[in-house]
Amino acid sequence: MTLGNAIYDQKLANVYDRMYPIGEDTDQAVEFIAAHTPPGGRVLELGVGTGRIAVPLARRGLTVHGLDGSEAMLAELRRRDPQETVTAQLGDFTEEGTGQVFDTVTLVLNTFFVAITKEQQLGCLRLAHEQLVPGGRFILEAFDPAPYHHLQKPDFSMRHLDERAVMLDTLTVDRSQQLMLSTHTIVDGGGAPETRKHVLRYAFPFEIDLLAQLSGLRLVDRSEDWRGTPYTASSLRHVSVYEPDTHSPWPSATAG
Repeated sequence: MTLGNAIYDQKLANVYDRMYPIGEDTDQAVEFIAAHTPPGGRVLELGVGTGRIAVPLARRGLTVHGLDGSEAMLAELRRRDPQETVTAQLGDFTEEGTGQVFDTVTLVLNTFFVAITKEQQLGCLRLAHEQLVPGGRFILEAFDPAPYHHLQKPDFSMRHLDERAVMLDTLTVDRSQQLMLSTHTIVDGGGAPETRKHVLRYAFPFEIDLLAQLSGLRLVDRSEDWRGTPYTASSLRHVSVYEPDTHSPWPSATAG
């Protein structure tokens, strides 16, 4: 799979929800996505991970399908969702579709950037378009890379995972290719520290809009967060909503 650089193994899957402890943000994301989906509608989450978003959406009566490239993350999803209210599928969302269509396709928490070439990002957006019903919505959440683009030296930080474990992070940036290399080292007293590396290809919002346009998608709304705060030049992230462009040369998916 082309996303192999960013697939979470069991070690990272076990701590993923503690890496991103964003309960309130999760609630707002679920509200936002549900509001853009017809009652009882169908949702596809690309990079579904542990089901932080997908499971609450399914509990609202939506039919939810999740695609992820990590078996370890899908195992965590099954633990969170033993009743299998979310249909989970192993696959690379830059190359593989589900063969189905949905009212809403969503890609949250910077997951779009694990596609580390423009071609992979374009493939992701084209597949998102192909899996949308006419009039459907594609919702993408990502950070604005402007603060990182001019990073001159490695950035070091530490995350507290629990009372016995911390994660040490190192971030370096290659501006010429818009690549970010993140190194995660987990220190938990369970033996020698273990290090994992992930590469992201960041893209600026206007660049994503252009790739989306080439994929048959049109931007209809952009906010700073899931609460709908207006997006401005100082915003550090964005939640962008796209719809199939009826004037695009790329054909829309059709239900049935």
